[in-house]
Amino acid sequence: MFYKPKNAMYSKVSRRRFLELGGSAASMLGVGSLAVGMNSVIMRSPVQAQSSDEAKWKQYAGSKLTFLSENTPPSFAIRENIQAFYEKTGIEVEILTDDLPVVQQKAGIDLRSGKADYVLNYVQDKPIGAPFADFYVDLSSMFGDDTLPQDPAGYGDDAWFENFLSACGRFYEEGKIIALPYDCAVACTFYRQDLFEQYSKDFEAEYGYRLEYTADTTWKQVLDFAKFFKALREGGADVPYGYAQHQGSFAWTTQLDIQRMLFSHGQWIDFPIDDKLGSKEPGPTNWGDEQSVLMLQKFKELGDASHPDNLANGTLELNTVYQSGNIAMQVQYHEFAASVENPETSVAAGGKTAYAPCPKGDPEWNLTGGPNVNGTNCGIGGIGINANASEDLQRAAYLFAIWSTSEQIQYDVLAGLGGTPTRKSVLDREDVKAAQSRPTTMPNALTFDAVYNYGIKDPHFVLGPKIPEANEYYSILALETQRMLAGETTPEETASAMKEQFDFLNDV
Repeated sequence: MFYKPKNAMYSKVSRRRFLELGGSAASMLGVGSLAVGMNSVIMRSPVQAQSSDEAKWKQYAGSKLTFLSENTPPSFAIRENIQAFYEKTGIEVEILTDDLPVVQQKAGIDLRSGKADYVLNYVQDKPIGAPFADFYVDLSSMFGDDTLPQDPAGYGDDAWFENFLSACGRFYEEGKIIALPYDCAVACTFYRQDLFEQYSKDFEAEYGYRLEYTADTTWKQVLDFAKFFKALREGGADVPYGYAQHQGSFAWTTQLDIQRMLFSHGQWIDFPIDDKLGSKEPGPTNWGDEQSVLMLQKFKELGDASHPDNLANGTLELNTVYQSGNIAMQVQYHEFAASVENPETSVAAGGKTAYAPCPKGDPEWNLTGGPNVNGTNCGIGGIGINANASEDLQRAAYLFAIWSTSEQIQYDVLAGLGGTPTRKSVLDREDVKAAQSRPTTMPNALTFDAVYNYGIKDPHFVLGPKIPEANEYYSILALETQRMLAGETTPEETASAMKEQFDFLNDV
């Protein structure tokens, strides 16, 4: 047996794990702390319910936590200002950032192996939350705990923008909350208003209606816009292509592109499940029905009218193509407005770009009989806690989770680095209200009306498919769709191939 000092916190350390920790663990045991996982250290000063708020924040002073995150604006901004959290809590936090697929892989290995090398995780709604939901702490067990500090605004649905808590926090059951909304990337339309105005008369002469974009603009009209600009360019005019899709190697955003278009026509979804909670047994897919075949046909037509590098343009590449003036329109995630509005890197800055909701379903393309909506989807990144960690390590991590999702930090990230808030109260600030109109010091705020006041609200918002095999699903869909766009298969063959693979994936 080894000596357990008074304030050392751990639930169980096997002999093998103790030997793996080596001399550093032994030396730390002598000063009242224990290394847990790869880089985490936990210390505790016990507090009572009647303790001061300051004492509750300081109860784990001397500890260290590791946060694995996608390389998103909040994580960069918080890493630059992490001293503020240290001063408040005495806890060091190491923030490790990488591309989302790498984060998903590292988090999955850590969670499923029973380790807690990364105590805090960036829980992107479907790529990470859907397959690993069972491995995260139920944060609702800490809400209201009077031995922990609490956010005065609370953590209920009303504290966040509509649907956000469900997107990243709820999986397969109503009551459990595995993550708090940390950042968001919601789809909306970016378009070159200057070019639309310049060529409106020419467009109207050919198509019989004005070249303009509103909340009632349909996907059929977007196809008209793309064909019009492509024809102008091929005729020798010095204009960009009209459109481009999210293709490239990031399968998730390829799926989101198609999902938006399908959902807008009658609220079509991939599986007959609750779109907010998802399902571990989604059953037979809806792919292969007449609506999905028609949408693939139209998606192919749109791809054919798009920028010639369409198949190579992932999320970042697509935005670069838009910034460089090579497309006149993109459906993009609203966090990219900050880069689009940067005059040093973007020819689309300076009032040339307007922001609006995603395109609406077109009656001529809707075979479902359901409503036509502005199908809007997203990536809502939550912050969750690895359930493999000890109880006190979880409690220390909770301090960081509630601090990093507080109104003040959300505001600081928006004002300092162009983040995208998840707490509604951030938009109640007078300077944020003012920033939603030009001139602005917070470029992402130019998208807030299209996103927060419109796109994220029902009936326009679509989340799914939240299924355990989400990442396999995205890979299949992207591969088969890109084969179709390359001319290797027909829309009918593509829909049939996806149905066969999705049903096999889900044991149907």
